[in-house]
Amino acid sequence: MELNIDYVSDLHLTHYISKNESITKIDKLVHDKISMQVKGNILVVAGDIDEDINRVSELLYSCSKYYKKVIFVLGNHEYYIPVIKYIYTDPMAKEYNYNSMNKVYRLNEIFKDNKDIIILDKTNNTKGLYTYNTFLLAGDTLWYKPVTLVDKLYNYPMQNDSRFILSELSKKEKIQKLHNDSISWYNNLPNNIDLIITHIPPFRNKSNSRGNNSCYYTEVKEYKSPVWIYGHDHKEEDIIINNTRLVSNPWGYDTKEFKIKTLTLTK
Repeated sequence: MELNIDYVSDLHLTHYISKNESITKIDKLVHDKISMQVKGNILVVAGDIDEDINRVSELLYSCSKYYKKVIFVLGNHEYYIPVIKYIYTDPMAKEYNYNSMNKVYRLNEIFKDNKDIIILDKTNNTKGLYTYNTFLLAGDTLWYKPVTLVDKLYNYPMQNDSRFILSELSKKEKIQKLHNDSISWYNNLPNNIDLIITHIPPFRNKSNSRGNNSCYYTEVKEYKSPVWIYGHDHKEEDIIINNTRLVSNPWGYDTKEFKIKTLTLTK
């Protein structure tokens, strides 16, 4: 049995369609850039579509016209609630009661009964697991943890994650909690997974200029699947580490060509 999977990550829609433009342009973007490249049965989007969940939803709905299933894992940008100089006056901040998890819950609620679009998230009814034609898929953001002093100084005062992910916790505590929850989820996964999908890479990519910064990876003790799709570091990759194939196809920013990649799972 085979399962053909198209995959992409890091679309960052605002680089192609500004927030002030009509949401209908997203459907046209999908038609022009994705529909002509469909090869797989399902499409995996490994995070970072947009900060606005209405735009995230529109892209997923548009993609579902061309695939049997669309599988989405949240990136760090889906957690963002924009603020201006730390003054929480943006309407989105009030809408989600100044807490990014409320935004995550809202996105999960939108798709909870949708059979064609699956949000793989440990906080919703999937618990980060989904079976398609006997193939078991697992997915999560797989939040990182800044390790070195340099990385901590980069993350807590400067990086958008610590600024735009809102919580009642401190900057340091909220990133630590997200990381701990992800690691707990990963450590409790079953052993028969066919594909893992995360936004954050599960390894330190030394060939990437960002690879030495622990805000761009989450190392795990062992890879629990033979294939792993990830995103976040904006570096296209297809490598084998410890008998696991790790692949990434980020669209990045507006200099990146829109290219869908395909892999095949077999049983």
